[in-house]
Order: sequence, then C-alpha cells, then structure tokens
Amino acid sequence: MANIGYIQVNRHCNNGCHFCSNPSNGKNIDYETGKKLIDDFVLRKYDGIIFTWGEPTLSPDLPRWIEYATKHNIDTRIISNWMMCASRPYVEKLSRAWLKLVHFSVYSYNPKIHDFLTDTPGSWKRLMFSISHALDLGIRVQINTVINHYNQWHLDVTVKFLISQFPWIRHFVWNNLDPEMMRKTETAWSTLPDFIAFRDPLWRALQLLQDSWRTFRVEKMPLCYIPWFEHTSTETRKIVKHEERIVYFLDFREKIHETDFFHEKLKECSNCTLNKLCSWVYEHKKFFPSVKVFPQNHDAKYIENIILTINEKA
Repeated sequence: MANIGYIQVNRHCNNGCHFCSNPSNGKNIDYETGKKLIDDFVLRKYDGIIFTWGEPTLSPDLPRWIEYATKHNIDTRIISNWMMCASRPYVEKLSRAWLKLVHFSVYSYNPKIHDFLTDTPGSWKRLMFSISHALDLGIRVQINTVINHYNQWHLDVTVKFLISQFPWIRHFVWNNLDPEMMRKTETAWSTLPDFIAFRDPLWRALQLLQDSWRTFRVEKMPLCYIPWFEHTSTETRKIVKHEERIVYFLDFREKIHETDFFHEKLKECSNCTLNKLCSWVYEHKKFFPSVKVFPQNHDAKYIENIILTINEKA
C-alpha cells in the first residue's frame, strides 16, 4: 500500500482557474499547525504528503514544512500552478529544503487556452519557465491536467508537445472535473467536458505515453473510457490495494478520511465485468446526467491481469 495524505496550506491563489474545486476563501495555516498535521501523517505511517490548494508556493512556511517532513522520513510533493517558480531563486529555495517532486498543472499546449482556463494572462509562459527551472535543479516533475471542454479534443497533442520540449518528464496525471465546489458562473459551467469527445484523445495520449515508456494515472474516470489501461485508474488502484486517503481542508469539510471510492452507478454498470473495480463518476446525476457507459465483457484472466499489474507496479 502507498497511503498519501493531502494538506491544504492555504486557500488563495495567483491564478483564477474557472473549474477550481477549491476556490479562494482567504484562509491559511501557520507553521505550527502544519507541523501538527505532518506529525499526524507520520504517526499513521503514511508514505507521503502532498501540499496543495489554493497555491502552496504562496505560503512562506512551505520550505520549512518540506524540510520538517523530510527529516521525519516522509516524502513530500507539491501540486502547484508554479507561477512563483518562474523565479529561479525561489525554486532553488525549495530545492535546498529537499523538495524532490512537484506536480505542475498544465491544461494545454496552446498558451491562449491555458491562460483562458487559468483566467491569468501570461500564466502559460511563466509555467514553461518554472518547469525548466525545476528540471535544471534536479526536482522531478510530473504533469497534472484537468480534462475539460476546452482541452478535451487535444489531450494527446499536449502530451506530444510536453515530451518533446521536456523529455525528462516521465509521469502524467489526468483529473476529471469536480464541479461541486467550482465557480458558479457561465464560463465555469462551460468547462464541463463531453465524455465521448475526450475518450479517443485521452486513449491516444495514454498509448503515446506507454509507447515512450512513461507512466501515468487517470482520476475520476470510468474504466470503460480507458480500455487496456484500467490498471492506471487511481481509484481502481486504491480499491485493489485497500488504500485510504486523508485530506485536511480549509473549509466546512475540515477533514475527509476516504476508504470507499465507489460512486452511485448506472443500471448498465451491473452488466459490466469490471464493475467491482470501477469507482464510476462523482455526482454524475447532478453534473454529467447524459454520460454514456460501455459495459465491458472480459474473462477472469483479463481481470486477474489488471489486479496483478496493479500489485506489481508502485
């Protein structure tokens, strides 16, 4: 098992992503509070901590938390827009604190689309500088991409661009939208993706990464949308490995301890041989009522291979 905990260090950001699931509310935690949350994960024998939401690099205590967690033998990483890290001295500061891994949020190879989605002109250009700085300083970079209406047609093109420009990037993560907490504006609602539209571009992106010996994960995705890549589903991996997840929020949720990763499914799902491994779609009736499913019909050997592959791969 590999249990990873999440700590929201603040809830303000220097981007304004239309689909943000943790919008700004002005809250943040101080250094001592962060230490207590880290201590909790250490006592639980968690394998790692992710500092995140809204933008962790805006917290002056981030380097100290990274150093503190590392001294207590727990791996750390950041999910970031990395606007701050267009400044090389700031990245050097994180490197000296022993940061080894960062997830950069990249939404498109197209600067105009990325800047539109972040609602921040120039964010794409600064992000490219940040990726270069991190790689130059030996910090491992992984790419996070939120699938949405504006990038759903070219997910594979974005992958081609990134591995061409930054061949040292070896891992990619796709997240399906979580609309529950995002802005309630017409522009925000327009970002909701069409599952059928992104199914083929996503599959081509996964195939491209596999062919180039890279690794990848897909979150909040029905297994019938990633055929032959079911073992890369984050939720399926947690189901198979009996993992859990704890998230400390800075809103009414405060703390979520997840051990059940299944969501209410469609009737057709009961006829799918992958039903017991598939978490389905969060709040599909509310936000994705027209989503279609493609019940699979695999033999026991195919299902066994999914489980074996998950247990064999970290």
